[in-house]
Amino acid sequence: MVTISKRQRICADCGKKGRYGYWGRYYCRECFLKRFGKDPDSVVDSKGRGHSGMLPLSDEELKRALGQLFILGSGEDILLIRVPKGNKVFASLYLTHYPQSKGIVGRSLCYLIIYKNQLAGIIGVNSPPYSVEAVNKFFGITKENRDEKLRRILNNNIFRLIIREKNLGTRVLKVFRRRVKEDYEKIYGDLLEGLITFVEPPLSGAVYKADNWTYLGMTKGYGVLRRGERWFDKKWVEKTPKHIFAYKLQK
Repeated sequence: MVTISKRQRICADCGKKGRYGYWGRYYCRECFLKRFGKDPDSVVDSKGRGHSGMLPLSDEELKRALGQLFILGSGEDILLIRVPKGNKVFASLYLTHYPQSKGIVGRSLCYLIIYKNQLAGIIGVNSPPYSVEAVNKFFGITKENRDEKLRRILNNNIFRLIIREKNLGTRVLKVFRRRVKEDYEKIYGDLLEGLITFVEPPLSGAVYKADNWTYLGMTKGYGVLRRGERWFDKKWVEKTPKHIFAYKLQK
């Protein structure tokens, strides 16, 4: 998905100033044209409508799909199946969990959670927010190293279990941390150094505490909201303060 940054970034090809983003890297207009053979402005204008490529099933279709989904071979083990964000089951569980969302943008990895041969939920990550003070301090993010650091951090944007079993959440997180590090480095070519997540009260983030994530405090209660016809139409709004958790991955 092509984005236009409000801030001038460093072009990944020539090192000049650039503002056209594509999967976490930015380019000047000339290098974008050379690399992709398309005018970045026309690509942006023609894309990004709806839920960023995520289309949910109807309630009846989702119920039928869940009833038909049966994975052999996982037994008692937790199995993560990586799917595109447009996978109908993943998109439906995501958008019914976050009904106001306009979908996932930026770099992303999405998984169906399989347990005891059945769908147990979904979990995923995407690119982190540009600047959160507590996150900056925890990972040593500065103005000078921000672009590089943010390519090595992911936001756990969804973790939804649809079955309940004691300690299942922490067991999933343990499997997820290993799997997402391997997949991210293989797919995007950057080392993954850490994960963050935001938990909205009244939830306390107990599952992250049990998995030894570090509690960083609360957000300040404002953020970006996308409400335009196109996903990159944004505005700053007040939001409910959320708990922030972070996890440093072993290199």
